[in-house]
Amino acid sequence: MKKIIKNILIFCLVAFYLFGTGLHNSLFAYVMQSGNYRIESDNSLTPTGGAQSSANYIFKDTMGELSTGLSDSASYKLKAGYQEMQEAFLTVSAPADASMTPSIPGITGGAANATILWNVIADGPAGFAMVINASTDIAMKLDASYYFDDYSPALAGTPDYSWGVDAGVAEFGFTVESATTADTVANFKDNGSACNTGALNTADKCWLDFNGATNINVINRSSRTGVDGENENIKFQAQSAAKFLKEGSYVATITTTVSSN
Repeated sequence: MKKIIKNILIFCLVAFYLFGTGLHNSLFAYVMQSGNYRIESDNSLTPTGGAQSSANYIFKDTMGELSTGLSDSASYKLKAGYQEMQEAFLTVSAPADASMTPSIPGITGGAANATILWNVIADGPAGFAMVINASTDIAMKLDASYYFDDYSPALAGTPDYSWGVDAGVAEFGFTVESATTADTVANFKDNGSACNTGALNTADKCWLDFNGATNINVINRSSRTGVDGENENIKFQAQSAAKFLKEGSYVATITTTVSSN
């Protein structure tokens, strides 16, 4: 019995551009860089200007530029001038579909696992957020008669610290392991014995079910990433505790959405 996780990637830059689905190794021009920073554009002709702020406002100005501003037509958009052109960007890798291993015998049962990694690069000062959902209420299935139920945690909505499936049941669920522990949302953090509490992100702990097309928050980063981005991992597990399942390829279609904060 083969299990396949199909993943769909959506990422959007709120109030800016939707670059598209599945971008990887995107090319952006920049004028200077070091091991930790990139300056994407500079202006050596503006005689004065700068940033000013108060408790309620932030103001940025430049002087000496001509013909600045936003112009557009049916086919083009022009952002002229140093201030007008500044925008944050967001890129996300598009990983391939994953096959869970090993195969699970249809009568005796067993467990299988897979990990999918998304690399996210975000230069917006407020970072990014990642959510995940499944295409159907029962995420992994062969057909209407044979399927893995969505994982059933002891407390609905709160991940189980340790994975567990009752006898005669087959279930499918996931957990989150971010590159930076602080970026994992509170629901998937743990204190070494329970989830939705503490500041740890212990490997292979805190398992939750999908809720159909309802988005589940998994990552929330409050600052920009480094130039190499952050590797965000979602781990999937399917287990049959001797529930009879017909031989075939059981498929779950998972959608991950990454947006700029």
